[in-house]
Amino acid sequence: MIEEEKEIKIPILTQIQNELKAPKNQYNSFGNYKYRNAEDIESALKPLLAKYGAQLTFDEDYREVGGRVYAVEIAHYKDSEQQITVKGWAREAESKKGMDDSQVSGATSSYATKYALGRLFLIDDTKDADSQKPTNAVTRQPDQNKPRETLGQRIVKAKQFEIQYGGRKEKLVDVCRWEANGDDQAKAFLDNWRTKSKGNEAAYKFIRNQCIGKESA
Repeated sequence: MIEEEKEIKIPILTQIQNELKAPKNQYNSFGNYKYRNAEDIESALKPLLAKYGAQLTFDEDYREVGGRVYAVEIAHYKDSEQQITVKGWAREAESKKGMDDSQVSGATSSYATKYALGRLFLIDDTKDADSQKPTNAVTRQPDQNKPRETLGQRIVKAKQFEIQYGGRKEKLVDVCRWEANGDDQAKAFLDNWRTKSKGNEAAYKFIRNQCIGKESA
């Protein structure tokens, strides 16, 4: 007797995850990279949610951790098979040039929403966070025709170096300080950022040794 093959039922959420296509259509000219925002993901999701009769809603909260304000977007997913709740966190900037407080909060909320959507629908956004490769200001060997930079000059430049973190530009030295003070999100980000290139690793070590280390000494 030939046994009948049993049809494997694929969960609705898994089908949505597999069918979701949200290309990086946004472009950051400063960092020279493409990215997707929360609105891009939501637009791509709408027809799939309708197709499978699924629902997606959000609740918003704000938390203070270590003196910094975090936006927390709570995604509630529901279909005929299951219900799932996922949280996305993003730190609010202390200030943002050219933006009022409501715009800063809105940008942070949008980034937290993007984090929640990424976790729920398995969207790989690792390249989005690494918006800039470090300039040679921290690690470059000087040209023969130019005077050699002193260590003090290199430290001054390093302290001004910015990266894209939490949906905004932050100074790398500040993110390193947060990590040194026990900020788990900063540590997770830097652990990933350092693997992107040897330049990133060199910039991180230079700042930790010459800037953060000197401050705590």
